[in-house]
Amino acid sequence: MLKPIYMQNTAGDLEGERQKLIQDLSANHTVIDTLNSLNIPLEEISRHPYQIKRYLDDIARCSGCTSLSMCSRQQRGYRPTLSYDGILTNAVTACEFEVQRSINEAHLKNYLICDMSDEMKQVSFETISLDEQDNAYIRSMNHAMRCCMQSKGLYLYGSMGTGKTYLAACAANYMAKNGKKTVFVHYPSLCQRITASLRTGEYKTETDRMSYADFVVIDDIGAEEVTDRTRNLLLSILDARMQNRKTTWFTSNNDFSTLLDHFVTTSKGDDRMEAMRILERIRALAETEKMVGKDRRTLSQTNG
Repeated sequence: MLKPIYMQNTAGDLEGERQKLIQDLSANHTVIDTLNSLNIPLEEISRHPYQIKRYLDDIARCSGCTSLSMCSRQQRGYRPTLSYDGILTNAVTACEFEVQRSINEAHLKNYLICDMSDEMKQVSFETISLDEQDNAYIRSMNHAMRCCMQSKGLYLYGSMGTGKTYLAACAANYMAKNGKKTVFVHYPSLCQRITASLRTGEYKTETDRMSYADFVVIDDIGAEEVTDRTRNLLLSILDARMQNRKTTWFTSNNDFSTLLDHFVTTSKGDDRMEAMRILERIRALAETEKMVGKDRRTLSQTNG
């Protein structure tokens, strides 16, 4: 039986292959433009043709990508590149989508606590569409913007879905973007965290941050289960913010009358005086704005 004969490339074959690759790369306008954009001398083609070819093959994976969600690289948002400082080296760099993400999320470093969704972390007064909004909403938005710009507190209340949390998130993002240490807490969730960490006392970090942050939003106050401990902690937070003149916003489904009734009763009985103390501090910290209208979340789903 005849055995197959395996032929090895000779040095001449390899050099011929290398010279062909150099010729092809040197004649390719895309390659030339790419190297020029990276400030890499064209002479590097003849010195490192295989390195340049591997880079071109690798970067081709990014062709057609339109968002970070499409990225298939191990380190999402980072693509290969070449750098030159006398020596041609491989490196990685953030793509345009990762750069934009970093810009969009730069303000998040100023959040000490943030219970907002990813979508809410990006909202702003500037991006609110007023095309289908009624005069009542525009009035409320203008009041919210004025309080935000003047660092005044605000108590936004009204039915579910009227846009209270959205406006408060716009204000919080504005403050964070302007370098203010910001807190946005969903108050029912905070109360649950406090109850869950009573033994360890971990909740104290959050309550301390709420006491002294530059700007605080207490979202959905009045929807939580009231206990003596959470009521006392809230009172201490509001006291600290009053004494230090810190800007505080609230959102609630309750007007002041129903909010007072909400804070009166705990499992240990009624304490109207303690509830009144909380309401007095909210009144001292914030102007009020009633938001009216249909549930915008329902309208959005219907229109979508």
